[in-house]
Amino acid sequence: MKEALERAKKIKAILTDVDGILTDGKVNFFVRDDGKIDEFKSFHTQDGIAVLLCHSAQIVCGIITGRRHPTTVERAKNLGFKYMYQGFLTKIGPLNDILEKEQLSPEQVAYIGDDITDIPLLKEVGFAATVPNALECVKQHAHYITQRTGGDGAYREIIDFILNAQGKLAPLLEQVEASAWTAGKKPEMQIVTSQEGIN
Repeated sequence: MKEALERAKKIKAILTDVDGILTDGKVNFFVRDDGKIDEFKSFHTQDGIAVLLCHSAQIVCGIITGRRHPTTVERAKNLGFKYMYQGFLTKIGPLNDILEKEQLSPEQVAYIGDDITDIPLLKEVGFAATVPNALECVKQHAHYITQRTGGDGAYREIIDFILNAQGKLAPLLEQVEASAWTAGKKPEMQIVTSQEGIN
């Protein structure tokens, strides 16, 4: 835990996968009367507040996911994720792109993932995190494994851990309790879509 705290102190950007982290990893399909199939996802509201806390702490938030889905894009826009890379099964390219745009080193970045496509990023970044139901081969590369599961506040747990390590969480909570907190300005989201992944 001490190593994880030291690593968390350096983080200036937090990137995450979606399915299995921001959601429970299940894909729900609904067949409409016209025969078209819709997919829907469930997101946890506590994870949403986590992004707003990051805005206040001036920490960049981004998504790198292998799937393409409009629900994910809409959720990311609403919360104010700065980066949205969708359809990327090979995720190192988006990471390098964000590093260049933000002028960061890998040790200043946290990444959260739960499947094999996340391993290259978990090995590359300064703070690697995953969830308890991730694949065992993924857990081997994590500096931090959450208590909460994906889609049930795991993302928020990681954000709180990082902000606490940096001494930023307590002042933000004091502002909230005093009704003086206003989330930082949401950045304009940059969306990059690859056809490599799946719908």
